[in-house]
Amino acid sequence: MKAVRLALITLITVAAASASAAGQSPWYVGADIGAQTSRNDGVAGRAYAGYELGRGLAVDPEQRHALEVSVFTQGLTNHGKPATATGVAVNWATILKVSEKFSVTGRLGADYAWATTHRSDVWSQTYDKAGLFAGAGVAYTLTPQILIRADVTYMPLQISATEKSKVPTVTVGVRYGF
Repeated sequence: MKAVRLALITLITVAAASASAAGQSPWYVGADIGAQTSRNDGVAGRAYAGYELGRGLAVDPEQRHALEVSVFTQGLTNHGKPATATGVAVNWATILKVSEKFSVTGRLGADYAWATTHRSDVWSQTYDKAGLFAGAGVAYTLTPQILIRADVTYMPLQISATEKSKVPTVTVGVRYGF
């Protein structure tokens, strides 16, 4: 939980510092909410901050690339018992402009998550593990600073000594560029 709090404080600090900068900044923040695709285990949420490294490569000048840091939470179930995963992730993010309003998005990186299964009112068990964070989606440009996003994210989470949650998560959210 200390790492999650530290990442959240970093996100807020980056957002506050970037908001005071003049002109279009390479910094952005965002938040997503959603659920897993085949389970009704609870809400998934993510807050992130990113820094655009530049636009376009020689191959495709319509791409934007960034590094992102995020904190997330995911409702889970472990053998019928409620479980929750929280963690942090670092990703390479890409946006490929398809039209003036629509873009295709992608993320690839690593996460570190803590999953806690509540076995009873007084006893719970926590597992922590590093893993893969990968996602793809679409974005709609509402204004030059605001993107509305829909993403599918694959992030296997260790929820017991022998069980992983490998179900993709679908989220919708907003990204604000400074």
